Amino acid sequence: MKKALLGFTLAAAMAAPAFAAQPIQLSVPGNNLPDGNVQGFRASLLYGQTPSVTGLQLPILGLAESQNFTGLSVGIAFGATRVTGASKGVKFGLANWNDNTAKGADFGFANYTGGQFTGLQFGAFNYAGSLNGLQLGFINATDRINQGIQIGLINYDKSGTFISKDLPVFPIINARF
Repeated sequence: MKKALLGFTLAAAMAAPAFAAQPIQLSVPGNNLPDGNVQGFRASLLYGQTPSVTGLQLPILGLAESQNFTGLSVGIAFGATRVTGASKGVKFGLANWNDNTAKGADFGFANYTGGQFTGLQFGAFNYAGSLNGLQLGFINATDRINQGIQIGLINYDKSGTFISKDLPVFPIINARF
């Protein structure tokens, strides 16, 4: 019994660093230095993919991709962010792409959230699967505004505008509360 417990303890101790979060990570195409989740600072040059980022992220000249993101992302020189899972925080970049849900603020030329977005999207083009918050841009689109406002040249809500459920597009402002 003692040998089995000792063996299990040694195996767990050796495996723990593989799952530990890194305080600093540099990502380049095909490599993360060091590999693993990030709790601290991450810089991604051209393209980088990592499981999870909590903290400050700097996409430089390309795309920084993660499953989950919590924190501040500042794209430098055409830097963009993609989150395939849940995103919480503030992102500045050429494009902010959330496959799933996002809470916070996205500032970019193009902002896309496939699921529910809660917060502020500010850019030339904004899309949210469902919106709770504010879209501010030239073209704003959503499948449904749950509670929120669209302000822009063209505002599209698949479920209808505040004027009529049969009218999906309305200029300047659209809202639902």
